[in-house]
Amino acid sequence: MKLFFSFFLVVFISTQTLLSREILKEYSIQTKGVTIGSLTWILKITENKYQISVNLKNKGLLSRFYRFSGSYEALGIIKKNRLFPTSYVQNWQTSNKKKYVELKFKDSVLENMVLNPKETEFARVQYKKLEGYKDPLSSILSILLTKAQSYTIDGRRTYLLLPSNEGNKILVKEYVNIWADHQRNDLEYLEIYQDEKKILPEKIIIKFKGSLFYLKKI
Repeated sequence: MKLFFSFFLVVFISTQTLLSREILKEYSIQTKGVTIGSLTWILKITENKYQISVNLKNKGLLSRFYRFSGSYEALGIIKKNRLFPTSYVQNWQTSNKKKYVELKFKDSVLENMVLNPKETEFARVQYKKLEGYKDPLSSILSILLTKAQSYTIDGRRTYLLLPSNEGNKILVKEYVNIWADHQRNDLEYLEIYQDEKKILPEKIIIKFKGSLFYLKKI
């Protein structure tokens, strides 16, 4: 996969046409056989930069009872076929909650974190100056391209995304809540099914809080 990453970048940046192209996929989100939402995933890569955008929204019969929407964006640079995030922004909204997360990175070090609403608990992780961590979108893209493990911070917790030897499964290890005194792991694992000739996956299975969520390409 590292060779694939190198080959992809060479092909992607070799013509001006490809430089301006967006890779876009849309997915339905299902659980227990019911469609609950839709997700759009957009990836842009140039010679030395990348941008990832993910937008999701409720959909289907349950929309009458449970509304949600989310937007996520990661920006970063590419050096020697490695991804280094520079910023990550997350907006999440339900019928009665709004959450905002902003992370800033510099030279592979987390420089700043903004949360809204602000946390009233003290941080149980010295998150400032964490080195070698990526935001969730950059971590997933790195795994899709290289199959290498990736340390991750999302504003609420830190963890290691570890590709296993069990086919398409990505395990969640070293899970630590930054703002809570428990270490309950709500995100247990992901399964990513990827066409070897394409970057963005065809299907994703997420085990979260004991439930399975299926993202299927539309």
